[in-house]
Amino acid sequence: MKTSRARLAAAVLPLAFAATGLVTAPTATAGETGALACQHPGWSNKDSATGRVSGSTAPLREGVNAECSNLRTVVGGDTIYYHCYAVNSAGNTWTHVRVRSQGADYYGWIYDGNLANGGSTKRC
Repeated sequence: MKTSRARLAAAVLPLAFAATGLVTAPTATAGETGALACQHPGWSNKDSATGRVSGSTAPLREGVNAECSNLRTVVGGDTIYYHCYAVNSAGNTWTHVRVRSQGADYYGWIYDGNLANGGSTKRC
């Protein structure tokens, strides 16, 4: 009986605190690294603009930080279809894109400093 009450309390207590607003979700800070820094924000296709990288190549990342995994390298000739932009915890803007390369589509985030025209103008 004691074990059942303990399990019930363990299950109900967090729900009770969440309902009262005493539990909050973690927020991103400038010092975060690793997996938490790479949890990218939601995105949707709000922008019809296209672009190209400003240099010869740029990394397409899984999230909005330089520490995030590089999904692929975008080259200067690839057409980049903009979706929207997000601001990371350091205040830098990143554009979510679809890249058409060698007959395939790739999705991810590119730092706006790497885009020739500065990236998307539509916020995610």
